[in-house]
Amino acid sequence: MAGYACIDFETTGLFPTRHDRVLEVGVVLLDGDGAVEAEWSTLVNPGRDVGPTHIHGVTAREVLRAPTFAEVAPLLLQSLGGRTVVAHNAPFDVRFLRAELARAGYSWTGPDIPALCTMELSGRHLRSSSRKLNDCCLAAQVVAAGSHEALADARAVAALLAYLMSATYKPPPWSALSSEAERYAWPVCEVTIPAFVGRTGSAPVREEFWLDRIVSSMPRSSDARVDSYLEILEMALLDRYLSAHEEEALVETATDLGLDRDRLDGIHRDYLLSMSAVAWEDGIITRAELKDLEAVARLLGLNADDVAMSLDAAKAAASRPVATAFQLAPGDLICLTGQMTHPREAVEALLAERGLQVGGLTKRTRLLVAADPDSQSGKAAKARNYGVPIVAESGLLGLLLGMAESQQTQS
Repeated sequence: MAGYACIDFETTGLFPTRHDRVLEVGVVLLDGDGAVEAEWSTLVNPGRDVGPTHIHGVTAREVLRAPTFAEVAPLLLQSLGGRTVVAHNAPFDVRFLRAELARAGYSWTGPDIPALCTMELSGRHLRSSSRKLNDCCLAAQVVAAGSHEALADARAVAALLAYLMSATYKPPPWSALSSEAERYAWPVCEVTIPAFVGRTGSAPVREEFWLDRIVSSMPRSSDARVDSYLEILEMALLDRYLSAHEEEALVETATDLGLDRDRLDGIHRDYLLSMSAVAWEDGIITRAELKDLEAVARLLGLNADDVAMSLDAAKAAASRPVATAFQLAPGDLICLTGQMTHPREAVEALLAERGLQVGGLTKRTRLLVAADPDSQSGKAAKARNYGVPIVAESGLLGLLLGMAESQQTQS
C-alpha cells in the first residue's frame, strides 16, 4: 500500500461553488502502516477577503505574501499522487480541492476523487456520538492539538486514522478504496515548491455555548451523507444566522450529497428532535434554551410547532411510556390513525428519516398510533386481534428517540 495523504483546508467560507476559497493547506503523509513520513502547510492567498477571522484566526495581512492555490497545486498534487486522500468530513475537503484545482486550470474527467473520511469511520469504530474531530480524537485517546488550523487538524486526522487502523483488521476494511486511490489519474504537472507562509498566531478559542455541548452529545446518523451535511450545517449555524446565500448553498451542498429537499425537511426535523432530547436530559428547558431552540428551528425552516413536537418527544422518551424492551427498527411499518396533536406531515417526515414506513394496518404492522390507545374503533380492534401494539402519539415520539439511543449504543 502506497500510503495516505491526510489533508485539511481552512477556507473563507463553506461553499466552494459560491466563491469561497481555500485559505490554508495542511498535509500529513503516512506510510501504509500509519507512520508519519512527511508534512507541510502554508497559508494561501485567496484573492478575496479572508472571511471569518474570528473562527480561523487568519488575517488579510497574513495572506498578502502567501502563495496562491495555483502556486501550491503542483506540490499538493505530488503529495496526493498514489495515496489515499484522508480528511475529517472528506466530502467537504474534496469539493474544495476539486473546485480550487479547476480554478487553477487543472481539469480532468473520470470518477470522483476516492477519499477516506475519518468522521464516517469514527461513527463505525468509536464510542463517540459527536462528529467533531476533537471529540473523536478524545474518544480514541489521541492528541488533537488545535482547531481551525490546517496542519494541526491534518495531524489530528493522521493520529485518528492510525488509531482506527490499529482498531480494525488487516488489511483494513477500506483496502478496496485505497487500491482505487493508488490508480487514480491526477492531473500531470511539473512540480514546483512554493514559498511557504505560516501563521503568525493561533486560531482563537471560541466560547462554547450550551448548544455546542448539545451538538457534541447528539446521536450520529446511520447515513454518512447526512452526517456530512449536518457537519457543514453546524458550522454555518455558529453565528446563529443563515443568509439567503447560505441557505441556497446548503441546499446545493445537500444536492451534491444526493439529498433532495424532501429529505432535508426530514433531516432538519430529526436534528431538532435529537437536540431537544439532549437538552431535556436534566429535566429542565430554560427560557434561554427554548429561545435558542426556536431560533435554530427558524433557521432550519421549521416553526414553533416543530419545537413543541420535539420537546414532547423528549419528555415522552424520558418518562418511558412504552416498555423499554419494545424498540422500533428501520423498515418497520407504522400505521397512523385518528386526529393527531402535531401536523401529520411532520410526524411522517420524522418516521421517514428514521427509516420507518407509514401504511395501513396489516399483520406486518409493527405499531398502531392512535389518539386514544383505549379506543374501541374497528382499526384498534383489528390491531389487538393481530397482536399489534397500540400507543398514543407521545409514545411514538418517545420510541423514535429510543431508536437513536439504541443505534448509538450498537455503534
